[in-house]
Amino acid sequence: MEPLRIEAGYVNGAVIGEPGKEVRIYKGIPYAAPPLGDLRWKPPQPVSPWSETLQCNEFKPIAPQSTLGDLPPFPQLFPSSEDCLYLNILTPAQKATDKLPVMVWMHGGGYQLGNSSDPLGNTPHLPQHGVVLVNVNMRLNALGLLAHPLLSRESPKDVSGNYMFEDMLAALHWVQKNIAAFGGDPKNVTIFGESGGGAKVANLMASPLAKGLFHRAICESGTSVGMFSPGKPLKELEVMGEKFFAKLGVDKEKDPLAAARTLPWEKIVEADSALISELAMFGPAGLWEAAVDGWFLPDTPTDIFKAGKQNTVPLIVCANLGELTGPGILVLPFLIPAYVDMLAAVTRAGAKGYACIFDQVPSHWKQTGCVSTHAMELGYVFGDWDNTTGGWLLLFMLASQSGAKSPDPGLTDADRKVSEAMMAMWAQFAKTGDPNVKGLVSWPAYEAASDRYLYIADPLEIKSGFSRLIPQKEAR
Repeated sequence: MEPLRIEAGYVNGAVIGEPGKEVRIYKGIPYAAPPLGDLRWKPPQPVSPWSETLQCNEFKPIAPQSTLGDLPPFPQLFPSSEDCLYLNILTPAQKATDKLPVMVWMHGGGYQLGNSSDPLGNTPHLPQHGVVLVNVNMRLNALGLLAHPLLSRESPKDVSGNYMFEDMLAALHWVQKNIAAFGGDPKNVTIFGESGGGAKVANLMASPLAKGLFHRAICESGTSVGMFSPGKPLKELEVMGEKFFAKLGVDKEKDPLAAARTLPWEKIVEADSALISELAMFGPAGLWEAAVDGWFLPDTPTDIFKAGKQNTVPLIVCANLGELTGPGILVLPFLIPAYVDMLAAVTRAGAKGYACIFDQVPSHWKQTGCVSTHAMELGYVFGDWDNTTGGWLLLFMLASQSGAKSPDPGLTDADRKVSEAMMAMWAQFAKTGDPNVKGLVSWPAYEAASDRYLYIADPLEIKSGFSRLIPQKEAR
């Protein structure tokens, strides 16, 4: 395979996928300088060029992280390090001039944990539908979102926090400059994410700094509009930062910021988890929300969407029926009114929005009463209908709280059918801004009057009553 030339040097990868459907994969391409030492809690800096061809055949370390609230420990598939600003690319393009649509995945895990180097997000099946897939790792938890008066004081913008979001902006700028080398079209970029990743996508839609960096958006089981992860005023987060420095024991130092920057990252993550437990802050973001700082976010995402000041692009919003109704660890009925507000905002601004509810449950789990729990759609979006990535075992941690009795989900041809349909629709949306695929189902754009949405199961079905799926007293 011939090396590709990008802005910082040459890169080489590997080929995966069955014969005739090959996909090139490039693992661990740096998109920013390692945020180490004095660069801890600073905006991402440009990557240093390299002279030799970079062999991109291994995933790089993921962001340091612990667990989130009462969830079981997540297996650490890769080593953790603050040197985590890398992305992975999967492309089916035959040549640089193919100009395929680009899909940039923002992983879930709240703002506390997760990564984009897991096997599920790096299978060839979604790219085989004609898209270039980019998976982004970014800083998380206190290492990615800490606000503090001392940090704001040293900033030229007089702001702090939001480093995780600045990482995502840096990755999107990287895509604009480099993705054409991989056969991608920088003028046709879709951002998509699940849970905390959905909130990341909504924050990018709300931020003026992301204008023009993407052209379509998909939120799965998460948003920053409404109650899920709504953002907080910078001053409020700075107060939390002072409590955090006291927890670290650096608040009485002559230079607290310098002292905090010399601590090993393990101490930062440990203090983050301890303070979350002490303050009982077990929401999706833990201690740290997006900072409403007048720069990355001029206002809360909720108010930005209500005012019609978001980056308007075609939008898909998706929730899983079981995560709306329960039972389960993560029951999120407030997603529906938030999604309705987002759809209304993009529709008023002249773009089309599409609503869907996912409700496919594999046979073994369905037989024991399991509902379509949080994150269950991921195996279908990325094509793990053959249960080869290990993702279903991880999902069992959630599904076991929602009725599943066995780690084996019991995948059948029905699951493959639903998965192929979802990948086709997601890829079609990335290509055109319209998810309709001939021969599947006629999915109408969302209108408040008809309130129609796509019900994703076997078979696909158009239903009405999206805004009424959850009684308002439960939703808000």
